Amino acid sequence: MMKLTRRDVLRSSVAALAHSAWGADGANMLETFNYSGVHLLDGPLRRQCLHARDLFYNIPDDNFLIGFRARAGRPAPGTPLAGWYHGDVFNAFGQYLSGMARISKALEDARLRAKALRLMSEWAKTIEPDGYFYYSRKPVTPHYIYDKMMCGLVDLCDFAHASEAAPLMERITDWAIANLDRSRKRALEAGATYDGNGEWYTLPENLYRAYELTGAAKYKDFGDVWRYPAYWDMFTRDEPPDPFGFHAYSHVNTLSSAAMAYSVSDERHYLNVVQRAFEWLERTQMYASGGFGPEEKLVRPDGSLGRSLETVHNSFETICGSWACFKLSRYLMRFTGAAFYGDWIEKILYNGIGAALPLEPDGSNFYYSEYTLGGGRKGYSPYKWTCCSGTYPQTIADYHNVIYFKDRDALYVNLYVPSEVRWVRGDSETVVEQNTRYPETDNSLLIVSPRKPEEFALKFRVPRWSSGLKITVNDKPMAMEAIPGKWATLRRRWSPGDRVAVQIPMKLAFAPIDEQHPKRVAVTYGPVVLARRDSHILISGKGDPAQWLEREGELQFRSRDQPHGPFVPFNKLGPSEGYHMYFDLEPAS
Repeated sequence: MMKLTRRDVLRSSVAALAHSAWGADGANMLETFNYSGVHLLDGPLRRQCLHARDLFYNIPDDNFLIGFRARAGRPAPGTPLAGWYHGDVFNAFGQYLSGMARISKALEDARLRAKALRLMSEWAKTIEPDGYFYYSRKPVTPHYIYDKMMCGLVDLCDFAHASEAAPLMERITDWAIANLDRSRKRALEAGATYDGNGEWYTLPENLYRAYELTGAAKYKDFGDVWRYPAYWDMFTRDEPPDPFGFHAYSHVNTLSSAAMAYSVSDERHYLNVVQRAFEWLERTQMYASGGFGPEEKLVRPDGSLGRSLETVHNSFETICGSWACFKLSRYLMRFTGAAFYGDWIEKILYNGIGAALPLEPDGSNFYYSEYTLGGGRKGYSPYKWTCCSGTYPQTIADYHNVIYFKDRDALYVNLYVPSEVRWVRGDSETVVEQNTRYPETDNSLLIVSPRKPEEFALKFRVPRWSSGLKITVNDKPMAMEAIPGKWATLRRRWSPGDRVAVQIPMKLAFAPIDEQHPKRVAVTYGPVVLARRDSHILISGKGDPAQWLEREGELQFRSRDQPHGPFVPFNKLGPSEGYHMYFDLEPAS
């Protein structure tokens, strides 16, 4: 049985860093900060993160462990987490460990880390001699649950520096190699009954992560078993992809497995898969919010997305879909260095996970966003502790991993949010503090403080929806190229306390749902989707919403000629509030 020491972790990390220094065709790749050195400052995102930390910290350990202990014949005090978790349908225990590992590292929270390690240790006592580790004797989705447990253990190894997680990974993987059904049955379609083979095609990602972390070939070999060429290769063939009716979230999530296949193999084919899949998803499947998957389905690009607004209330599986977006976009930015993938992260940040209702201590969680033409209300799923309760802490923790990127000689600003980053290069250290109320305002102020004056580049993502991005340094305008969808580069010799002001002008715009419905639109302001409170009135047919909407207060707009509810950001709507996001434009008079 392998024992992973701190030295092993360090050696693996150095090797992975060397591997990731160059992208396809020798182009520089970007690196994340891996939950270290980035801190959120006060604002909605930090408050979400603190809420998630406190909620999971305050759940008694016994309540997480009761089913595992009962199955193992051990004393099992506590109260079960009711809902999906209790029935072992979607056992999210591994995701909770993952979220706690990530949040504890991001927040440098020793108490939450200790809780996660304690839960892992107590769970380990329930693993049977042959490696059986599930909550019950009849797990409904063994592949799915094994994948989530591997994610939690890999994250504890990586982010909580828990070397004791490594032998547990090996034990449950040995069981999985011997026992998981390898028939690779037809991929789960939305609405289909789980047959015990659910979402097998998401397994490679965390197996490959385990391989990169430990160097143990069994993880790569087992990951190779679950590659998904029948779907992945759709995006590299000459004919259009046709995964119609496939379960939306998991078929975006499996693209992260394709990304990791590229990471461990260097085979350009897998990078082509994820790049072309992203292009297809963005062009044919996405709402203005960045969401996707009406009734959890991938739909035909024949107007089906637009027509779904007439009848479908379950528009976007918000929390899980946000997690899939963050991961896939992050991989693409790392591997290609392209700025425009950050636009999807930004949309989901404000209109997806950032617009979700908070997870409640009883397991009530926000599941679907509703974009129906007839209007919607924000509300909680009738089921407790669903799959979204597992991706909730993971996604919120990932805020820290998508704000900034770095390479050998540049710091990349992907998101304009209140935050601080500590960037270390050799014996050099630079702290950048970002103060902003974006997107309520269109500007952000960054204070750059290297330990001593030195030269490097700051790069700023220019959103594709923007024009006229401007930057000043110490109140002096900078002449620079700011092309939408690219990085605006500012290279200079920096001194402690240099002040960089970035302005990203925003404007109102219509976002048509698809090509077949050019007059079926949402109203956007920069990266934010606006919803109209309690009004189904069709909006003006004028092509420019700025002609008939005027701003009143922070990101609130009201029609000049219709005495109805205001337009506000979707993320400002609370529980049970009624709203309309999509509208059919009236014919122009």
